[in-house]
Amino acid sequence: MIIEAKFFSSDIAGRLRDGNYELAEDATVLSLMEAALDEAGIEFSEEKKRDFVFIYNNSPATADTKLSDGGRLRILYKIAGG
Repeated sequence: MIIEAKFFSSDIAGRLRDGNYELAEDATVLSLMEAALDEAGIEFSEEKKRDFVFIYNNSPATADTKLSDGGRLRILYKIAGG
């Protein structure tokens, strides 16, 4: 499935790619974050996991939120107002 991701923070957006990510059918928000960070060569530590706020299809989401084909995920860094 294809999920559109947009990163809203200059701290992270500079290294992470906005755009479409192809994921497995059972993917979650965490799956997408792991794929994006792995692609950018960034380790996704437990501490870093707590630093993000997720909006999926205009609703608050958590790392465990299931994604569906064509969904839109927005990722904010907590310190940036999330």
